[in-house]
This record gives sequence, C-alpha cells and structure tokens, in this order.
Amino acid sequence: MKPNRPLIWIFLLPTLVVLIPALLFGLAAVQVLKERMTQNHAIQSADMAALLQAANYTQSLGELHQGVVDMLQQADRGELSALASYRLHSSFVNELATLGGQIQTLTETPLMIDLNHGSAQHLREAFEGYRRFIIMAGDIATVDATRARHYLDEAQHEFLRFSMLTGHLSSKLAQRSGERTSDAYQDTLGHFNTLLLFGGAILALMLVAAFYSARILNRHLLIIAEGLLALSHPHREFPELPRVQRLAELGRGQLQQLALAVLRLRESEARRLVAERKAHQLAHFDGLTELPNWRMMSEHLAHSLMLCQRNGQHGALIYLDLDLFQQINDSYGHRTGDRLLREVAQRLRTFQQEGCMVGRLGGDEFLLIIDSLPKQPDKAANLAEELADRIRIVVAEPYSIDGIQHFLSASQGVAMFDGSSDVETLFKLADAACHHAKVAGRNTICFHDDATQALMEARNETRRDLRLALQHGEFRLVYQLQYDAAHRPLGAEALIRWQHPSRGMVSPAEFIPLAEESGLIVPLGDWVLEQACRQLVAWQQQAATAHLTLAVNVSARQFKEPDFVERIQRVLTATGANPHRLKLELTESSLLDDVEAGIDKMRRLKRLGIRFALDDFGTGYSSLQYLKQLPLDQIKIDQSFVNDLLLSGDDMAIVRTIIAMGVSLQLEVVAEGVETAHQLGWLVEAGCHVFQGYYFCKPLPIDQIELPFTSISVS
Repeated sequence: MKPNRPLIWIFLLPTLVVLIPALLFGLAAVQVLKERMTQNHAIQSADMAALLQAANYTQSLGELHQGVVDMLQQADRGELSALASYRLHSSFVNELATLGGQIQTLTETPLMIDLNHGSAQHLREAFEGYRRFIIMAGDIATVDATRARHYLDEAQHEFLRFSMLTGHLSSKLAQRSGERTSDAYQDTLGHFNTLLLFGGAILALMLVAAFYSARILNRHLLIIAEGLLALSHPHREFPELPRVQRLAELGRGQLQQLALAVLRLRESEARRLVAERKAHQLAHFDGLTELPNWRMMSEHLAHSLMLCQRNGQHGALIYLDLDLFQQINDSYGHRTGDRLLREVAQRLRTFQQEGCMVGRLGGDEFLLIIDSLPKQPDKAANLAEELADRIRIVVAEPYSIDGIQHFLSASQGVAMFDGSSDVETLFKLADAACHHAKVAGRNTICFHDDATQALMEARNETRRDLRLALQHGEFRLVYQLQYDAAHRPLGAEALIRWQHPSRGMVSPAEFIPLAEESGLIVPLGDWVLEQACRQLVAWQQQAATAHLTLAVNVSARQFKEPDFVERIQRVLTATGANPHRLKLELTESSLLDDVEAGIDKMRRLKRLGIRFALDDFGTGYSSLQYLKQLPLDQIKIDQSFVNDLLLSGDDMAIVRTIIAMGVSLQLEVVAEGVETAHQLGWLVEAGCHVFQGYYFCKPLPIDQIELPFTSISVS
C-alpha cells in the first residue's frame, strides 16, 4: 500500500525547510559574487585601456614631433616646396587634432578621474602649448626658417614638459590602477565574507527552526508510538491514552488523523477483548451461577490427575446432586429454582479457599475437585469425607426466597484418584457413587467402591438392553384388580414387566428410570397404551367384563409430548376400544411444569370419554386449590401412607385428610397397597371408595387372573 502524501510531507518538511532556503541563498550569493567579479574585471580592463592609451598617445606625439623636425630641416635645405609644406602642415594639424581628442578622452577615463590630482589639467595645458608652437612653426617654415626654428624650440620645450607629465602620469595611473585592483579585491572579499556570515546566520536560524519543528513532530510521533506500544501489550483493561486523546482533539492534519486512528484501534481492540472474554465466559463458565462448567472442570481435573501422578499425592472428585429439586421447580417455578441454585453456588464457593475447585455440571448437579490430598489413601479419604460432610451441612441450611423458607439436601458421590485414571472414568465413578447415595436414602455421602462400579456397569448394560427389548417383544403387561368395599372387581391397573432373555424378570424400579433418562419411555408408553386398549376390546366382547375399566400409567415425559392427545386418538381408533373404560393415571410432575397446557390436554381427552386419576397423591405438593383446577375423576392414596396406616398416627391423619379432600371435591378415592383386612376395614370406615393391593390379588398376567366370570385375554 502506498504511503499517504501528507504523511510524506510531514517527514520531509524539516529537510525541505533547511535545504530549499539554503539552496536559494547559495544561488543568490554566487550571483552577487559573479556580478561583483564582472564589475571588477570591467574596471581593470578600463584601467588597462587608459594606461595603454597614455602610452600610445606619447608614442604618437613623439612620431608627430619627429615629422615636424624633419619638415623644418627640409625647409632649411630648401627641399620643401610651398605645396608640400602646406600638405605636411595640414597633416600635422589633423594629427594634433586627433591627439587632442585622445588627450580629452584620456582625461575623462575613470582612472584619471579617480586619480584627481591636477595631472589631467597640466597635461592639456602642455599639449595646447605644444600644439600652438608646432602649428606656428609649420605655418612659417617656408617663410621664416629662423622664426620657425624658434617656435620649434618652444614646441620642443613643451614636448619635453609634456613627455615628463605623461611619464609621471603613466606612473601615477599604474599605481592608481594597482590600488583600484587591490580595493576591488578587498571589496569582493569583504562582500563574500559578509554574505558568508549572513548566510551562516540564516542557516543557523533555519536549523534551529527545523530542529524545533522536528522536535515537536517527534514528540507527537512519540505519543502515537507510545499509544501503539501500549496497545500491543496484553492487558486486562486497555489504557485510556490521555495524551493521544489530547492530540486528537488539538492536533491538525495527518497527526490528528493518526491519533484518531490509534483511538479507533484502541476501541476496536477493547471490543475484541470484551468479545473474547464473553466467549471465554460462555465456553468455560455456567451462565446461571457463573461457576466453571464441565469443560473447564474436565480440563482442571486432567491437570490434577497429571499433578497427582507426578508427585504421588491423591485427589478427590465430588459429584453433588440436590435431592428432590425438581419438586421446587414444579411447585414454585423455575425463577425460584434458579435463585436457589445461585444461592447454593454461592455457598459452595466458600470452599474454594480450602483448595477446592467448584463447578456446575448442569441442572441441580455440581462438581468439586480437591487437589493435594495426602499420599496415604486412608488419610486422603478421611479429609475428603470431612469436607463432603461440611458441604452437606452448608447446603442443608435454610434458604429464604421471597419470604419463604426452603430446605434442601444433597447426595454426594466421591471418587478418589491418584493419577492412574482418566477424566471420563472418574466422572462415571463419582456419578455412580452419587446415584448409590440417592438410593441409600438421600442427603448422604457415598464413596465409589467395587459394588458401586458393578452397579454402574449393570445400569449401563440395562440401558443398552432396554433399547432392544421393545424391538424383540420382551415386555409384558400384568394387571392388578381394583375392588370396591363389597369385594367386587371394578377394573384393573395395567403394569409393565420386562422378561429379559438371560436375567429373567427385571423390576420396573430398575428399568423405568433408565427409560425416562434415555427417552424410551415415550415409545414404551405408547406400546403399553395400545396393549391395554386391546385388552379392553377383549373384555368388551363379553357382557360380564364389559363394565371393567383399565388404568394406564402415563409418564411425565409422555404426557408433555405435543401430540399426546392425537396419539391417544390414533390408538383408540386403531384398536376400537371404548374410551369410557380407559383411565389414565398421571403424576403431579406431569402437570406442574405447565398447568394450563396439561389441563387443556385433559379436557380434550375427557370430551372423548377418557377418565383421569392422580397417582401417588400425598407425596408431592398438592393442595385443594390445585386439585380444583384439574378435571380429575380419581385420586390414589400412595401406598407409603397405607403401609403404616395402623402404626402411625401421622399416616392415619394424612389418609383421613386425603379421603375428606376427595369427598369434598366429589372425586373417587383409591387406596393402593392394601395388604390386610384391618387396613381395609379402617379405610372403608374412613370413606374410601376403591381398594387395590395384595390383600385382593397381586399383579398377574391376564390369563392367571381369577374372575367370577370367564376372561378373554388378548393374544
């Protein structure tokens, strides 16, 4: 790219300021000296011409005098006729006139004028006397030779006088010419010295001016250079550059443009730094809690593994999962849940001072990495357990959000490491230990061991087999009948079982959570619904079983599918089942996330004749106001309250309250887990309507259920 012309002028201006005037001054000085030397040469030439003229004049006059003498001698000898004498006389007169003119010219030369000591006047007088006597001698040369001789003697006397004057004058003229030449040289030398001195002074002034200009320019360029140097260094915050800012405000021309360009560069670099920090923040930190995310935690964990392998120390990875946090979101909304997560993160940050790195994995899950634990495994584990216990206590302290106190607990899984493992393996081990802590009753701390590892591997194997089970037809439905107080069957609940080809019957408690985690619960739920509808169609073929209802459990994820209603309609249409005999059992978590959308789906399905039951009632945060909004037909008392009904006054009070609530809302109340006659008697007396449990029958395949009528099973 070509440099900008104004910028070139900025750098060339000091040089041009000095060079151009110096050249002009030098040319002027040379011209003056040339004129002075030409003038001196002309003076010297004129002086030489005057000296030459004086010498020629003396010679011409001598020749003229000799001619006159010769003419008189001829006249004395009688050799000269009157005509010849006249002619010679005329010639002498003309020559004398010419010499007179030369005398006048000589006296008017600058050298004679400069001599100015009367020699010119004396010379004219001597010449006039000589001319007069010569003319007189010539006039009478042929008449009176004696008188002519007398006049010639007088002329000779004047000639000698004239010759002395011309000799003396020539000497004076030569002397004066030398003086004039010397004066001219001194004048030229003086003029040259004056010009040299004046030129030196002018040059010095110009150098000072140029130095001052260059100094100012250099200062401004240094300001710009310092600004660029400051911007080139890495900064957490870019400098303000006040001097560059002042130059941009007060400067002019290209310097101002340079200053503005530096300021624009600073602004662009500042914006780039902010963007880089924002990108780094988004890439390495959690947006809600501003804790390090999994990416940054995994990098730190890899570094910790390398350090432990190098120095032989131990470390610990703690996987922390808040217990039942989803219920907070369901009951109070995600805004409250997010504030609680930020508060938990703030409390966990206090452990950073003890050498922990705290991060958020996502949702309600956090990670803590402990470095530099002792080399002894037992001491390292004890310190990790002590820290985890203090974390458990800190997390369990009350939280106040919008005037409401909330209580949380945390399950923690701890995986120790010494540098021999990798990041992914450690994470899986800590995750498995945390899962084991939840299974053990929550709010506990579990260390990874071989049993935990085996459990984790079993879960992974189950997850893999689960994906193939639906394709291979390994799932079965069993049915548990529901009775009224008179022991008459009213219907049944369809329950899914997994008949594994090598492991045998797999408990729903084992594979249902895995199906929900993997998303397989949706196609699995569709299969259950279709099989249940086909069983309803089979029952409808006999009058004795046509009145039976069939309840199907719907998972929260399945219910939240956008096309859930359309799926139900397609199954009913495909199977021909009576929708009035179909009952869908929902949990509170299926509805609380978006109550309005859930109610809309329920009403659309109720218009088809489908009934709804709220399963596991009493274990969540249900209230009378909440129940009034839902188009329910039944509420089912969770079996955890029925099991200890006759042993716990609290459970008895809860069950009585649930029954009273259902009656007041005109809802049918179903008791699950009825196992004894005493439980049944108490529930009947309390006003419960429907009963289900091992007291009546356990869940069985349809062909093993004993009914007081012939049953038809779906093939």
